[in-house]
Amino acid sequence: MTTHFDDIALIECTDNGKKMEAEVLSFKEEQFLSVSIQRAVKLNMSWNPEKNVYIGKGSGLEFISTGPKKFITT
Repeated sequence: MTTHFDDIALIECTDNGKKMEAEVLSFKEEQFLSVSIQRAVKLNMSWNPEKNVYIGKGSGLEFISTGPKKFITT
């Protein structure tokens, strides 16, 4: 059984409610998520076990994500 993750993650700005897709740069499940927003802004996010989301701040805004989709193949 092999686990793979998508190279795109959905992120949401908690300040204005906007959702967007971001390219995953690096990822370790339930530890950290690093994404590129429109190939212009890099955002590092840390896992928050209380809320089960990744949280990061950039440009004075807070962003959350559940991370990239997980695929399991046998």
